[in-house]
Amino acid sequence: MFSRIDLETWPRRDTYFFFKDFADPFFNICANVDVTRVRSLCRQNKLSFSLACLFCSQRAANSVAEFRHRMLGGDVVEFDEIHATQTILNDDQTFSFCYFENAADVFEYDKAGSASRERYKQLRTFDVESDRIDLIYYSVIPWVSFTAFKHASRMDNRQTVPRIVFGKTFTDGSMVKMPVSVEGHHAVMDGIHVGRYFQALQHEMSNLGK
Repeated sequence: MFSRIDLETWPRRDTYFFFKDFADPFFNICANVDVTRVRSLCRQNKLSFSLACLFCSQRAANSVAEFRHRMLGGDVVEFDEIHATQTILNDDQTFSFCYFENAADVFEYDKAGSASRERYKQLRTFDVESDRIDLIYYSVIPWVSFTAFKHASRMDNRQTVPRIVFGKTFTDGSMVKMPVSVEGHHAVMDGIHVGRYFQALQHEMSNLGK
């Protein structure tokens, strides 16, 4: 479900109209997050680290309204809830996409997400919920602790689904950290909103399972 935003009273109205027709309206921010607790909880409970990070990210993204904003025709809409698709690695080292629904807790999410990954590995498709925009597109690059990221694109400047990437974890003193890349469409979100997402993501990861 979604509601339409009144563009005439929307505080971001001028920013929206400034950026919406840019040929390349996308911006990207990369930052490291502390995943020490996530890694520990996953090892203690035999949970998937990747799915636990996805769970935390979905909770964080849903808490920031701008991550639920999409351009739809000539409107801007706000979805009540967003879900996720993510790349999965196939046995032959190719990749395909998988759909993940939200869940009440990380244990339920891990169980449902593991089943979903096995099902979509058999399908081996890029056509996953492709008619929907109430999603975030995720990728995982577990081989590189990147400091910057650029997505492949058809350069569709009306595509407002955010893209988030998780990188390879690394040790920083007593902490385990992971690079996270966020790409957003500047017509529907700004740097402050990505900053709020990172704050919410760190909160979710630091309090996972509490």
